[in-house]
Amino acid sequence: MSKTKNIYCYAGKILRINLSNGKIETESTFKYVNDWLGSSGIAIKILYDELYSWVSPFDPANKIIFGTGVLQGTIAPGACKMTVSTLSPMTGGWTSGASDSYVGGHLKCSGYDLLVISGKAHKPVYLYIKDNLVEIRDAEDLWGKTTWDTIDTLRNDLKDPSLHVICIGPAGENLVRGACIIQDKVRAFGRGGSGAVMGSKNLKAIVANGSGGVQVAQPERFINNVNKLRERILNSDTTNKMRKYGTYSCFDAKQDASSIPYKNFQFVTIPDELAKVIDPRKVIDKYQIGRSCFPGCPIGCGQTLYLYDGDFSGLTTEKSQWEVFSTLQTRLAVEDPQFMVKANALANQLGVDVDMLGGSIGWAMECFEKGIITEEDTGGMQLSWGNVEVIIKLFEMISYRKGFGDLLAEGCARASEIIGRNSKYYCMQIKRQELYESLRGAMAWALGAVVSTRGGGHTTGTPQLETVGRLDPERMSKLYGIDPKDVDPLSYEGKPEIVIFTESLQRAANCLGICHFNTVWNDLDFIGLPEMAELYSSATGLEISPEEIKTITLRQLNLEKAFNIRHAKFSRKDDMPTARDLAEPIPTGKLAGWKIEIDKWNAMLDKYYELHGWDLKTGYPTKHTLDTLGLGSVYDDIHNII
Repeated sequence: MSKTKNIYCYAGKILRINLSNGKIETESTFKYVNDWLGSSGIAIKILYDELYSWVSPFDPANKIIFGTGVLQGTIAPGACKMTVSTLSPMTGGWTSGASDSYVGGHLKCSGYDLLVISGKAHKPVYLYIKDNLVEIRDAEDLWGKTTWDTIDTLRNDLKDPSLHVICIGPAGENLVRGACIIQDKVRAFGRGGSGAVMGSKNLKAIVANGSGGVQVAQPERFINNVNKLRERILNSDTTNKMRKYGTYSCFDAKQDASSIPYKNFQFVTIPDELAKVIDPRKVIDKYQIGRSCFPGCPIGCGQTLYLYDGDFSGLTTEKSQWEVFSTLQTRLAVEDPQFMVKANALANQLGVDVDMLGGSIGWAMECFEKGIITEEDTGGMQLSWGNVEVIIKLFEMISYRKGFGDLLAEGCARASEIIGRNSKYYCMQIKRQELYESLRGAMAWALGAVVSTRGGGHTTGTPQLETVGRLDPERMSKLYGIDPKDVDPLSYEGKPEIVIFTESLQRAANCLGICHFNTVWNDLDFIGLPEMAELYSSATGLEISPEEIKTITLRQLNLEKAFNIRHAKFSRKDDMPTARDLAEPIPTGKLAGWKIEIDKWNAMLDKYYELHGWDLKTGYPTKHTLDTLGLGSVYDDIHNII
């Protein structure tokens, strides 16, 4: 990366707040920018350097870091993402999540690229940030409120109905391991339990309201790039479909690809008759009253829905993403098509990750079905598939840690260890975090989800094109550097190359603040690493190449791996599919009878490790690899642990 005297686009400062002693200070962002792209890239560097191995997720010494995308605040397509990174209560290792965020833009316009929070307040507080004014304010009257009530109260008290807020709900306050952080009622920093970390610090909310702006280094070059990219995205069939139905536009393709969990992954397609009833596109057609979009996004996949009939009549909210439908509606076998709307709204109000809810409740329902868990365990509740009343009751019991919900609040990995009785088999988890992704039938998707450093998840290395019917073998082979025949989702060949490419792509997008749906992850005509390099170069004045972006993101990935080794002792055994995915063939659909072959999986994993320069036995980065990436001292840390 070339150096320049003036660095643009970054705000230039990192804001640090210690809630234990009230100390507020800043440091320069620029000491990080030559080795780390920004946002979650800088966050892992700070967390790795500053968290000792003895620090636990709820320890005041843990830090939670909010990062604004480098391009956030500009007109770059889809540059509306903010990240949160911390030591995860769910996995015990690294976690980072991204959300569309007005707060991120306001934080940057207040002069800060990242917000690093440590310590624990003596009583509930919230942070108020307005340009140079940074205050730790009393939040005792907010404690106990849902996220929606918290946001409404702050807007009313501060006399600004347009104020943007991120906050936690009851789940975060009660240290539910899957608690998340909600942005303006409808978007979540979902995975890993970051909301519980906020709760452990007695931090209820963050309000940011900046009046500054973001300057780019070469406006004409930058705008020309933006215009070309916007035109490509706007003229895409993918965009037209997503504008109409958002992520639900992939419904038919997901069903065809055996990628929809049903009854806790006993099946990976849903019955045809049920599919007709709960088709989420019909829900949007019937109840949509408006649209929503975040700054700079040319796609605009959000829709506002109003339920004017049925059991949830009167509810107005933004529609959920695909994940809610898949991890709650179908996984729990709910037949009421409105349920996904209500479930998403309630999870947002309570501040709890939908995948954690679906995973823990799905595990409990299957165990109940098989007689492993009984009414004696549940307090008399019948955990029957599709029972909406019980599911909604469990949402609240989990969030408030009441009764049987207290067990489920630990997540199914820990809950199955507590219950025993061979219940672990039915817990669909990776690295102690509930899995939403169907692994059978799409091997690059499976590999990317399983090796993810944050414990499952499809936004740190999985190729979406494999499961949404957008395969183009010739173009994809050139993009990934593989043989066209290996684009076949059922092939084990070429999949490590696809995952390694996607790991870099998705980390770069998160650091720059670009929504993945605006990248080649979603459509081959969208933004790739060359376009990201050009946007970054023209915006910051720091010339960077696609290869340099790959190197920086690989450095980030290797540091995430080292962080996990230090704090969670993850190794090769944690890069394996679930027991069910290895034991059971796909039962229905066009892929019926197909199953993962363990020998081929291990050979694929060997190749993945080999390409990364990691030890085949442990999965740990080697000394040569870390030295090459400028992380030589990290090897000593790993070696001392193992």
